Amino acid sequence: MSHPEKLKILLVDDRPENLLSLKTLLEGPDLEFLLAESGNEALNLMLDHDLALVLLDVQMPGMDGFEVAELMRRNMRTRHVPIIFVTAINKERRHQFHGYEAGAVDYLFKPLDPFIIRSKVNVFLEIKRQQLGRKKLLVELNQANNRLQEISARKSEFLAAASHELRTPLTVIKEYTSLVLEGVVGPLNKEQQRCLEAAYRNCNRLAGLVDDLLDLDSIESGQSRLLRTRVEPLGLIQEVLADFRDKMAQSGLKLEWQPAADIPAVLADADLVTQVLYNLLGNAQKFVPAGGTVRVELAPDGRGGVLVTVADDGPGISPQDRERVFEKFTRLERKKTRAGGTGLGLSLSRKLVEMQGGRLELESELGQGCVFRFDLPGYTPENHLEAFVADGCRAGGGADTPWTLLHLRGWAEDPEAEILLEENVVRLFRAGEDRVASFEADGERRQLVLLRTARDGAAAFLTRLREQLEDGPEALRGLEYGFQTLDSAGRLEGVVSFQPLLEELKVLGRRS
Repeated sequence: MSHPEKLKILLVDDRPENLLSLKTLLEGPDLEFLLAESGNEALNLMLDHDLALVLLDVQMPGMDGFEVAELMRRNMRTRHVPIIFVTAINKERRHQFHGYEAGAVDYLFKPLDPFIIRSKVNVFLEIKRQQLGRKKLLVELNQANNRLQEISARKSEFLAAASHELRTPLTVIKEYTSLVLEGVVGPLNKEQQRCLEAAYRNCNRLAGLVDDLLDLDSIESGQSRLLRTRVEPLGLIQEVLADFRDKMAQSGLKLEWQPAADIPAVLADADLVTQVLYNLLGNAQKFVPAGGTVRVELAPDGRGGVLVTVADDGPGISPQDRERVFEKFTRLERKKTRAGGTGLGLSLSRKLVEMQGGRLELESELGQGCVFRFDLPGYTPENHLEAFVADGCRAGGGADTPWTLLHLRGWAEDPEAEILLEENVVRLFRAGEDRVASFEADGERRQLVLLRTARDGAAAFLTRLREQLEDGPEALRGLEYGFQTLDSAGRLEGVVSFQPLLEELKVLGRRS
């Protein structure tokens, strides 16, 4: 069993008898006392020990207590150590004020009252104990966090390897099953047809389970790629519904589409929104009995974004299970369902919506159907720029490494120049973390390049870009550029000031 660390108290007085009496007065089982008879001796001890408290005599030959306190406050190691002045002489208020100005937390007069001195000392010792406890807890939390990260990395490696090993034979099974179902190898009787259809359905289900596991793991480990852009939700939802109309009809379900007028554009990842809609509509198809209705609504949310609703008149979910359905591997017992689920779809869908700045919620009662709603933020050039940077930094491992955002503009009237610029920018990418995007701001098109490098690296990137563009269209001669660096939290720093690219880069090229 480890013993608690002893707290160190420094006693400073030029009279040895005073040091002995003060030590005797304050002694405790978890305390260690350091004794100094001069200011210089005290300062040397402070540099060698982690102190909980200093009791300091004011009137001492050579260096007095005020000088010692002022020197303590100038040193990073001793700046925050509490000081209690103890004196038998300097009792005037001006001396007390001087002591507090020097950094004292208290000012006591001799002869000392044993009860008062013990009470005051115990207050500061308890503060020190709490500080040490927090420090120890922080070390333990960091160790646990490192261990969890190691376990998570191993889990991701296992899932990646397992999915590869599963997908290869699964693809072969699906292909051969499909060939037999299509009659390529000969006719089938009804029982054979039924068995093979069940096998084919379960192959698809297993493939979906593998995909969901990998998607969920990539989100939880912070490795998923997110690319939010301007999305027209009306057209996106209509495309998804076109894929589901025949499926719903085959299941005996009616699919209703109720979009509101004046739907704004949103900032979202179109692929992820599509995945969420497929999960919600797929759930409705599985759990709503034949003859039921699935309704999809799209409306402004009143904050510049949109609210998407997927509602049905199926069996519903009890209030105590409404949050459970968003937990991983949760499958509620339901009667008359067409197929089982993996228990991952809704958990994954909620995380995908949250990644895009929204929230997925459920309203339901038993026997009254389910209403799933999720919101997406409205699009503006400003939040597009912030999202472009945040998504790139997130995919590249965070903003603790240098990042630079490069803006390019000046080719809007020449489509050939824009194509050439995009091709050359992509060709110069040095790593998978770099990203490129085009967007409009202040009525003009800009090309954005997020580089995992400091400004000097971005300047070298521009130099290579100039060399490739020198023989390009005349419109690129007027191309302009601007830099923005990121702070430690991944936020943009400074304002972009544009300069002619080709002329300035000749200077940059000579410097690099």
